[in-house]
Amino acid sequence: MRDQFFRLRTSEKISRSLDIIGLPARYKNVVDKSGFDKLDDHIVAYFKGESVPEISGVLSQPSFLVCDDLKLLLQVYEPQFQAKAIQLFAGEMDSKENYLYWLPYIKPVNCLHSDTEKYSNGMLKHLVLDSKLLPDSPIFRIDGLLEDIVVISLPLAESILRRCFYGIQLDILEVK
Repeated sequence: MRDQFFRLRTSEKISRSLDIIGLPARYKNVVDKSGFDKLDDHIVAYFKGESVPEISGVLSQPSFLVCDDLKLLLQVYEPQFQAKAIQLFAGEMDSKENYLYWLPYIKPVNCLHSDTEKYSNGMLKHLVLDSKLLPDSPIFRIDGLLEDIVVISLPLAESILRRCFYGIQLDILEVK
């Protein structure tokens, strides 16, 4: 049987995701190691708290962030896993809500199969991973796309599902 891989992202069923404000631009879509290393180890940002947000294990916007428990799990599967802390506080003065998320460094891998299709504007139409180019890593980003797609292995996906993280969606990816 061929290895299976999954896209890790915020569930489409989340209707009231954390709306983060005040996250510096340099923390958005960090894909190169040198840019990641220049970031502070711990920063503060804010979220709009007018309505009660649904706290997802993964945030996809404005950058890919993981909750504290998911970071701990990722460190089990990837001992060299690195992440920068982002402490999120409610933007309203009377609210004491806060959440800890992590901006991970996830190595980009060029693993697109020639059957991958893109629209004329460069956006992804149909994603196919090349089995010969896949890394021996439980988590990686796909290089060469406009979209930020994080991929995880089957064993890691199973571990995530066993822990019942809220608001995480795993989409099976085609591998040739």
